Amino acid sequence: MDENTSGISGEIQKMILDKLSTFNRGKTSDKGRYYILLPTSKTLYYTLWFFTPLATYHPTVYLANLDLNAISSVNKAIKMVNNSFLPLYITTDIKGSPDNGDDIISFGKYRGYHLHDIYTIDPRYVVWIADKYEPHVKSEMRFKELAVTYSKIYLDLQTCKKYKMPVSRFVGTPGEKLSDLKLTITKVRIEDDPYKTQIIRGTEYFYVDQLLTAVDIAGNYFLLRIKAKDRSLTTQTLPPGAHAFEVGEKLTLTSAKVLKHIESRTIKYTRIGYIKIQ
Repeated sequence: MDENTSGISGEIQKMILDKLSTFNRGKTSDKGRYYILLPTSKTLYYTLWFFTPLATYHPTVYLANLDLNAISSVNKAIKMVNNSFLPLYITTDIKGSPDNGDDIISFGKYRGYHLHDIYTIDPRYVVWIADKYEPHVKSEMRFKELAVTYSKIYLDLQTCKKYKMPVSRFVGTPGEKLSDLKLTITKVRIEDDPYKTQIIRGTEYFYVDQLLTAVDIAGNYFLLRIKAKDRSLTTQTLPPGAHAFEVGEKLTLTSAKVLKHIESRTIKYTRIGYIKIQ
């Protein structure tokens, strides 16, 4: 599912994409993402969905109707998923959602109901199913998987951000060489290298480095510095032609060396250097 707003007028489309871009800043989608689905032949409403890459049978589940209006729907969706560190996108197509009765409860007080209906009125019951239900055949495994997905959504949306401390561990040991690191950038800061700043014939030159914070798929945080190759005429400004790294950008490092382990506000960071980017 790619982000797609075809069918929405240009001005509103830009407004929506800008709003979502701001909301998604610093968020990664390795563990899942939310989607706003444009109206389809089945409904006039914009709807909210969740996608998880961890699911085997049904990676996408329905959450709620939003609104008939695009802007109102986006605002409502942002408010609903505000507690999450996962991104929110908009699309015209959803695949992999249950359509064969896999989400129908076959026991207990909600027998015959769909999981998404019970998630709306009694989410803790769905959490209980996800924790206690033991599947024995394939259809029950599909049902269990859906319950687990809804349970994760509930915990994701109902847990305040301040209690969602990143689970990061130190990687390697100082001096160790790492290879094939796949990272997602979560923060970018630029900084002049004071040792390289120089004045030549009355003109001041700066070497502006990029300091990156990045995370791997396991949730481990890394700190790395991209050294400036060329000089700049303006402080805190990258020179023409330099690649400006962005939040959300993917990096593959063929090799890197562990320089130091740092812990700040209970979050563990691995500082790496001598990096080679693929």
